Amino acid sequence: MEPPFSLELIRFTAAFHDWANDRILRAALAAGPEAAAARIPGSYGDGSLHALLAHLVASEQHWLRRWLGDAEAKLDGPATWPTLEAVRAAWEAGREERARFFAGLDEARLRASCRYRRNVPPIPDERPLWQLILHSFNHSTHHRAEAAAILTSAGHPPESVDLIDYIRREG
Repeated sequence: MEPPFSLELIRFTAAFHDWANDRILRAALAAGPEAAAARIPGSYGDGSLHALLAHLVASEQHWLRRWLGDAEAKLDGPATWPTLEAVRAAWEAGREERARFFAGLDEARLRASCRYRRNVPPIPDERPLWQLILHSFNHSTHHRAEAAAILTSAGHPPESVDLIDYIRREG
């Protein structure tokens, strides 16, 4: 299947994705430790905002490792970053590498297969890179929505992470 979009759209979406993650992470830090422990039923791990945001960051790192050729990449758990500050620092540390990855993409690479090993069960898999990138964007959007719900229910609603607000940010 050919990508139903352009390289330019992938790069635009990657930039939006970083912007939206930044807003959620800033809001979580500003909300403080009580909000970090706030939970939403059915969310990742123990359902806490901390576990959820650690999973979001870990997943992005995990997929990037796979896209860069590490078929055996392992997914870190929330204990890797014991505080929201550590989660934020891990996300910031990977920002430049993510930007370089997306800047270096071309149409041929988007269409090429990416081989990796699923974690559970540990079996080989292979998909076109563009599908895995879209999965990663969708996965993070889902978890940002959960994080926004937790923050809002804890009395600390984040700034909007709507695409239209990203588009309008420059006036």
